[in-house]
Amino acid sequence: MGPFLPPELERDIFECAALSHKASIPAFLRVARRIYAWIHPLLYRTLMVKTNSEPWTRFLKTIQSMGPDNSEFLQSSLQNLFVHNSPWLSTELHFVLSSCNSLTNFVIMSTNPSILPLLETKRLKRITVSLAQLFDNGSILQNLPHPAFMHATHLDLIDFLHKDKSFDALTLLPALTHLCLNSFVHRRQLQIVFAGCKGLRVLVNMHTEIEPEWGLADICGRLAIEDEPRFVLMAKDHSHNNFARDWEAGRRGEKDFWILAEEFVEKKRKGQIVPGECIHSKGRDVDNF
Repeated sequence: MGPFLPPELERDIFECAALSHKASIPAFLRVARRIYAWIHPLLYRTLMVKTNSEPWTRFLKTIQSMGPDNSEFLQSSLQNLFVHNSPWLSTELHFVLSSCNSLTNFVIMSTNPSILPLLETKRLKRITVSLAQLFDNGSILQNLPHPAFMHATHLDLIDFLHKDKSFDALTLLPALTHLCLNSFVHRRQLQIVFAGCKGLRVLVNMHTEIEPEWGLADICGRLAIEDEPRFVLMAKDHSHNNFARDWEAGRRGEKDFWILAEEFVEKKRKGQIVPGECIHSKGRDVDNF
């Protein structure tokens, strides 16, 4: 019998192979019990949840069947979760959020305040959410100094914020480096963010591709953010499918709208783009990459 590899090295090899070739995971699960314990959670590291989602149903059955000995699985499985507009998922989503503390990347297209206590225990780094739905009260941004957002580096807010008077609340998020606002905003609101968010690297103002009364050039001229290289205007497609594909690209380490915005800002800093230019020709539509 040949020499054995140290368990730590053996685990690293199998995990690297599984993540590089996900289709091979079912075969790896049959190698040995220890390999099964290492690799099984990787099947559920990323889930995109919608009606009749087979991976979601399988994941629920898996964690429900494990009983009290599932802590290692839950701590190393679900990290990236994209929830489409699926109100019927409320009970199931609550169960998963209360069980899985490894979640760091979370998108939810429609929600309510009931999930808020479950998010407080997470270290969420990337969040896409409607604050108006999540908190269900007056001013939207005033809710941001909340434990659920204290670790957020990338925050994508799907709210109408042009009337909000609490933009200074964004300056209270200590880890924030990337911010996306999906609505019309005012110059003064942006100035508050740029002045107060010292760690902010990119601020994207995302608009739909079809806005008959405004074009991106009109918005850029109205805002007149000429002395701030971190500001990027982008257009997006209405489709949730394009939104999801862009998110999946970013999750895989490929170019998503955040990366495109970062590259645009870097070119401005290097003088490859006119400093006052803020319009990026592509947005949240990976078919355009």
